[in-house]
Amino acid sequence: MAKTYSFDALGLLHGSMDESLYNIITLATRAFDVPISFVSALEKKEGFQYLSAYLGPCFDDPDICAMPIEDSICRHVQAERKTVAIQDLLNDPRTHDNEFVLQNGLRAYLGSPIHTVAGKVIGAICCMSYTPREWTQNEICTLECLARCVDDLITAKTSALEEQKLRMDLQEIMAARSGYVAHVSHEIRTPLTGIVGSIKLLKAAKSEAQSQSLMSILDRSADKLLDFVNDVLDLAKLDAGHFETIEEETDFGELAKDLLSEFQSIADAKSVKLTVNDLLEGSIYLADRAGFQSILQNLIGNAVKFTESGEITVSIDEDSYGQIAIRVVDTGIGIAPENHAKIFKEFQQAESETARMYGGTGLGMSIVKRIVDRMDGTITVKSELGKGSEFIVLVPLQADARGVLAA
Repeated sequence: MAKTYSFDALGLLHGSMDESLYNIITLATRAFDVPISFVSALEKKEGFQYLSAYLGPCFDDPDICAMPIEDSICRHVQAERKTVAIQDLLNDPRTHDNEFVLQNGLRAYLGSPIHTVAGKVIGAICCMSYTPREWTQNEICTLECLARCVDDLITAKTSALEEQKLRMDLQEIMAARSGYVAHVSHEIRTPLTGIVGSIKLLKAAKSEAQSQSLMSILDRSADKLLDFVNDVLDLAKLDAGHFETIEEETDFGELAKDLLSEFQSIADAKSVKLTVNDLLEGSIYLADRAGFQSILQNLIGNAVKFTESGEITVSIDEDSYGQIAIRVVDTGIGIAPENHAKIFKEFQQAESETARMYGGTGLGMSIVKRIVDRMDGTITVKSELGKGSEFIVLVPLQADARGVLAA
């Protein structure tokens, strides 16, 4: 499954009309001999319908290009997930009191669904007229063909954007890997020096207290070395495409609760509150459970590490495009905007001082991004210094893979 990008990210909103989309609606206008045609995108989380391309006299008013979803006729196409043909808008219970219809003297509507690359209905291609009209089956089939053309355009733009991102990522990886050996040597040498030195001193230890102190150093150094080796091995598996994927039925709310419990004692010691806000309670998805577990362990672990007081919340929801949306929000030290991209790079942390104070291999967030990318998802961060952080993971999952747990 390819990544799902918003219409805005694909360059299909909030700018000049895409030429291909404009050609499609122009064809629709002429094929059906109607004065109005447009392509809409329904952003449910924002609560608005946006027009990606449009043709007709009523669109002289720019406010019409962004209207509340409750005023949209296309929302019925999204709800029914099929073509909606309305012969007379004033006599149809769904639209007889619609403000857009009444203000513009509209009487007939034909709309076919358009989809994200994951198959979710995100909007419609529509035709409207000023007189009642009985839409023929041939007209319905023609509009559905045009809707598939819009779907193909979305797929093509998604592929082009992915190719561009992959080229940029490859260039960054090649640049970063030039210093790979130096980084690995440093990360191995530091804990190994602690281990070797402690063993030598342990042989000459003259008291139980001294032995215990050296054993503590050994434990910490060994744990640090093991964490680093595990991270490097995980990164190598992801590079080689050997990271095992097993799809399982997953309740993300329950998964988040289980993982939060692992960090409860550390959070309690700091008086940090841990909560889960599950807006999909009872829903299950067929997903790479182990992959999501690794993502959440890293995000929650970082949130706990960098938060000295306040709270950490894991929210589970779906976005406007039907993707699973996981947000990890903390009240920690925050990240300067200029370092947002840096934290997803290998061996990188936001500030050198952060690395000294809090430790870490600098690979955790790189691994998270790789896993999210492998799932055709995206991860972003919203943060400012001293104002906490919010990490947002969006992953497309097939709609028919979701079920509801029995009560």
